[in-house]
Amino acid sequence: MFPTRWPFYYGWVIVAVAFVGAGLASGVSLWGASVFVLPMTEELGWSRATFFFSFTVRGAVIGLVSPLLGPMLDSRHGPRLAMIGGGVLLATSMALLRSVDSLWQFVLLFGIAGGLADIGSGFTVSQTIVPKWFVLRRGRALGVAIAGVGLGATVFPGSVSALVDAVGWRDAWVWFGLAAGGVTVLLGLFVRTRPEDVGLKPDGGHAGASIAAGPASVLADAEEVSLTRGEALRAPAFWLLLLSFTLVGFGIMGFQANWLPFLQERGFSKTEAAFGIAFYGVVSGLSRPVWGLVGERVPPRLLMSGSTMFTGLSILVFLQIETLPLVAVYMSIAGVAMGGFLILQSLLTANYFGRAHLGAITVMTRPAMMIASALSPLIVGALYDVNGDYVYAFMFAAAAWFAAGLVVILAKPPGKPATTPPEGA
Repeated sequence: MFPTRWPFYYGWVIVAVAFVGAGLASGVSLWGASVFVLPMTEELGWSRATFFFSFTVRGAVIGLVSPLLGPMLDSRHGPRLAMIGGGVLLATSMALLRSVDSLWQFVLLFGIAGGLADIGSGFTVSQTIVPKWFVLRRGRALGVAIAGVGLGATVFPGSVSALVDAVGWRDAWVWFGLAAGGVTVLLGLFVRTRPEDVGLKPDGGHAGASIAAGPASVLADAEEVSLTRGEALRAPAFWLLLLSFTLVGFGIMGFQANWLPFLQERGFSKTEAAFGIAFYGVVSGLSRPVWGLVGERVPPRLLMSGSTMFTGLSILVFLQIETLPLVAVYMSIAGVAMGGFLILQSLLTANYFGRAHLGAITVMTRPAMMIASALSPLIVGALYDVNGDYVYAFMFAAAAWFAAGLVVILAKPPGKPATTPPEGA
């Protein structure tokens, strides 16, 4: 079969697809979209909260629809079809943003259609497909795959800003959408759900060993326990992880989506602000493989607790930034601290519940987390509109990160179920 003819383990092709796809997904939904805040609000007369309402709708759509498609993400052809279809919808909806003149149009195209397209994005591949291809090397594989999110922060603020300057924000949406959607379709052609579907084994045929992961042992695939969705939902660890992930959702999207306007209002030029965000992208991207490797040896629960609480404290420092060197220093710190979250989130979920039903289980965390992420820009925008600055808005984000770190420390790994009831029980 096609994947078996590659000169190296095809799982690394899946990692590469996830890397590029995650960069595109973050670029479209966050870093690239944030460039349009100022030109669209100035021309259309919208407030920040009005603009970010579409982000809220987008996240809500992802969160509410994802559980319905969860079992499909564990099927043989489902993830590939979802990514190809998502790419087509992404290109179409973004191109149509050229003609937006009212809020309902923006909500329909960016919020609803964009949210549906995002379900088949690179985030899906990284969170549900990459862990199926690796067990012993799961941490490093996720680290490389999710490093692509940093690619989005590195590439899109500057490039989309230049595009807007060159052709205006309306035509910029068209070219941005065609590029992002086209690449997503091409990536989808390479997706395969699990190694067994193509006659391979996890980790390239090394499924009979084990690797230490702190005080516990992450077993090879032959011995790895996989919980059904019903069993996972009955485990206290699932709900504690869900609460922690949801708190991060409140703390991350609204905060990062406002970096560009915040820095510009602090007196930095658009180029300087884009440089700062790109610097974050480079550092976070480089740090993620390291997080993955460390996560194979140190309990990811402890790593996530430390990184999230440190992130909360660092946001308070961000409010004091006044010079470009300090922007670079902060973005370095933020890149390392925030860079670990997506890897550790995926690693915790896969290690705790196994890979057999990972798609169905992972999507059950998405409604609360995506709705929180969707509300975050709206809350931050509203706090800005009320107070005229970002102080209380960013303090809200800092509190959410810190609380997430306190909760996740309580989420101890679930034990092996005594019985295995049918899926969905």
